[in-house]
Amino acid sequence: MNYIEKQVSCIYNQILQSESKNEIVLDAKLFNQQEIVIKRRLILYTINKLFKTTKNVEKVHIDDTIDLIAKNVGNKFLTPNKNLKVFLKKNEITFTKMLK
Repeated sequence: MNYIEKQVSCIYNQILQSESKNEIVLDAKLFNQQEIVIKRRLILYTINKLFKTTKNVEKVHIDDTIDLIAKNVGNKFLTPNKNLKVFLKKNEITFTKMLK
């Protein structure tokens, strides 16, 4: 594990609110305080936790997610791909695995 990965893991644990097999909830306010490079890695780290891969997650999906969280307007969501829903509500970012 390199330095950035260690930092991301540490920050993830600080902003994590809940984690289950199909859903991870992060604190949006603390997420927004991070540097852009860490935000991108946090999103990938979170997606990897849910799916054990970041395949089919493109930079545009990550940037759209960061924009959504930065605006912090309640009850907004993105579906970067058909398997993932990112939902923002009351300062919480919820990453949900869409079940088929």
